Amino acid sequence: MEKMECKRKIRRLNITFTDGGTEYSGISSDFSCNGLFIRTIKGFSEGTKLNMKLESENGKIIPLAGIVKRAIKTNVSNICSYKTSSYKNGMGIRLTSTPKEYDDFVEELYKD
Repeated sequence: MEKMECKRKIRRLNITFTDGGTEYSGISSDFSCNGLFIRTIKGFSEGTKLNMKLESENGKIIPLAGIVKRAIKTNVSNICSYKTSSYKNGMGIRLTSTPKEYDDFVEELYKD
C-alpha cells in the first residue's frame, strides 16, 4: 500500500505476543498497513522483536512479526481501577512481516 493509504483504523481484537519466551496476551488496536498498537499489562521495551498472533473478527489467526517502537507505562499509584491502569499501558509496533491475510484485513478496514 502507498504511504498515503496507511491511515490508522481502530478495531479491538485479541492478540498474543512473545519475544521468544513466555507468551502474553493483549488487545490490539489502531491498525495500519505497517503497524498496530497493543494494549497490555506486559509491555516490552523499545527495540524488542515480537512474534504475534492476531485473532481476526471471524476467528482466523494471522501471524505477524514486528519491533516495539514505543512503550507506554502509566503510573498506577493514583488510579483506583486495575482495568483503567492496564488500559493505558501498551506498545506501538512497527510490523516487519505482514502476510497477505493481514494486508486483506487492513484493506477491509479502510472500506469502513
